[in-house]
Amino acid sequence: MKTLYLYNTLSRKKEEFKPIKKDKVGLYTCGPTVYNYAHIGNMRAYIFADLLARTLRYNYGETRIKWVMNITDVDDKTIRDSKVKYSELDPNKALKKFTAEYEKYFWEDMKKLNIKKPDVIPHAADQKYVEKMQALINKIVKAGYGYIKDGSVYFDVAKYYKNYKYGKLINLDMDGFKAGVRIDADEYEKENVQDFVLWKNQEKGDPFWDYKLDGKSLPGRPGWHIECSAMGQETLGMPFDIHTGGVDLKFPHHENEIAQSVIGCNVDQPVNYWLHNEYLLVDGVKMSKRYKNFYTLRDLEEQGFKSLAFRYLCMQTHYGKQMNFTFNSLKAAEDGLRHLKNQVRELSNDEPGEVNQGYKNKFFKAINDDLNLTKALAVVQEMLKSDLSGRDKLATVLDFDRVLGLKLDQVDEDIELPEDIKSFVAQRVEARMENNYDESDRLRVEIEKRGYSIEDTKGGMRVVKK
Repeated sequence: MKTLYLYNTLSRKKEEFKPIKKDKVGLYTCGPTVYNYAHIGNMRAYIFADLLARTLRYNYGETRIKWVMNITDVDDKTIRDSKVKYSELDPNKALKKFTAEYEKYFWEDMKKLNIKKPDVIPHAADQKYVEKMQALINKIVKAGYGYIKDGSVYFDVAKYYKNYKYGKLINLDMDGFKAGVRIDADEYEKENVQDFVLWKNQEKGDPFWDYKLDGKSLPGRPGWHIECSAMGQETLGMPFDIHTGGVDLKFPHHENEIAQSVIGCNVDQPVNYWLHNEYLLVDGVKMSKRYKNFYTLRDLEEQGFKSLAFRYLCMQTHYGKQMNFTFNSLKAAEDGLRHLKNQVRELSNDEPGEVNQGYKNKFFKAINDDLNLTKALAVVQEMLKSDLSGRDKLATVLDFDRVLGLKLDQVDEDIELPEDIKSFVAQRVEARMENNYDESDRLRVEIEKRGYSIEDTKGGMRVVKK
C-alpha cells in the first residue's frame, strides 16, 4: 500500500490521507436530487466519486471501503414537480412514484458510465431516515441551537457563530449575516446567510411526516441539509473520513451539514477530508437551459457518442479544475478511447501474464497524487509501448483498469457500420468462401481506407473502427 494524498477543502491544501480506523475508510457522496435527468455536470461529480472510491479500493482492498451515496427524494423541487405530474394522487404517493422514475433513469446513466453502485444508498424520504433526522433535530434544539417558528424548526446560525467557526469551507465573511431572518428554501446563495430550516412546516397539498417536538405537533418534512447529516451519521458514524460533492455544495449545503453535525452529533469535526470537484462548462460558459447548452447523457448518445467516451473525457481534466466540455473534445476522447481499446485488443489473444510491479508503482504514484488521472493515463501508454511481453502488458493494463473503469477487457461490438462498409464486408465474406484471396485482400484495403480494420478471428470476421 502506498501513501495517498488528497486536496482537503477544509485545510485548503494537499494532505496525506490517514484513515480514522486502520484499513477502514468511510466515504460519503452527496447523491442526486431525483426530479429530472442528471446533466453531464452532475455526472462528472459521480465519475470523480467513483474514481476516488476505486482508488481507495486499489490502495486498501475491495472490502475495506464503505461508500455511501444518498438519494434526495424529498425537497423543494421533487415536491413541486411531483404535485404537477401526479396531481391526482395522495402527495406522499405522488412524491414516491415521481422520484422512483427519475432514480431509475439515474442508475441507468451510472451503469452506462461504468460507475459502480455505492455500498449503501440511503433515501431521504424513507421513514427510517426521517426518524433519524427528527432525532438529530431534537438534539440540536435541546442543545439550544434550534428553535420553532411558525410550525418550522430553524438552526440558530448567530448563536453557533458565537461559539464555533461557521463558513470553514469557503472562509465565509459573516458581515452578510441577517440576524433574526430565516430562510425556508433548501438552496440559496452565499449572500443569504440566515437561519436555515431543519424541519419545514407542511404547506397545503404537500407530502408530510408527523413530528412532535416540545409537545407541539409539527407535520411537515425535513430540510435538505439535515438529510445528509443524519444519513452520514447513521451509515458511517461520526466522525468519518471523506465527504465529496461539487463546489456548488460548499455553501450552503456542506457548511450547514458541518454546523448541524457539530451540535447534533457532538463532534468537533464531523468529516476529516472534504473533496470538491469543480464546475463543468460548455463551450466556455456555465451550462444552462437558457443558453441551450444543457446536456444529459442521453443527449450525447443521440448524437452518436458512447457514454464511456464522456468518462474518458472527464479523466483528461483534474477534478479540482474547471472542465470545458465541447463536442470536439468529446469526439477526440472517443477516438482516444477507441485507440486505447484497440491497443488492448491486440493483446487479447494471449492469456494475462504477471502485473509489472515497476509500472504499477508508477501508476500508484500518479493516482495517489490527488487522483492525477492524466499522469496515470500517460503511465498506461508508456507501459503499452514498452518491451514487456504481451501477456504481462495485458495483465498490467487490466489491473490499472480496476481504477480507470474503462472496460478495457471488453471490445465494442455494437458499431453501426456505414452501408458501403457493410457491402465491402459482405463481398469479402463471399470472396473468402470462394478462396479468392486476392479479392479478399483488395476489399480489406478498401475497408481500411475508410477508417475501419478487419480482424479474422476464430469466431469469424470482426470489423473495428480505427
